[in-house]
Amino acid sequence: MAMTFRDLIDAALEGSVSVQSFCSAIEHEWNFGDERAALSEVEKAPLQQLFDVVVYYSPFPHERARIPNYRSEEDVLAAAQICRGALSGNLS
Repeated sequence: MAMTFRDLIDAALEGSVSVQSFCSAIEHEWNFGDERAALSEVEKAPLQQLFDVVVYYSPFPHERARIPNYRSEEDVLAAAQICRGALSGNLS
């Protein structure tokens, strides 16, 4: 069974998946998954903001130093925390 956006966010914040795996999963689910179609606009907004961070994740500090748009693990986890708070239980 595929993980929901909420499951993925919780797994990342609990540390049970790597940030890199989390970013890949969020990007894949947002672009190709079925869940997004069932979300309300209120639910989509924070997930869109999270997606906009995860697509710029780079595990390489030297890349982030050269390319200002690239995001760190801390940036991704902060965005996941904000998203989880914004969803405030709207996803099951």
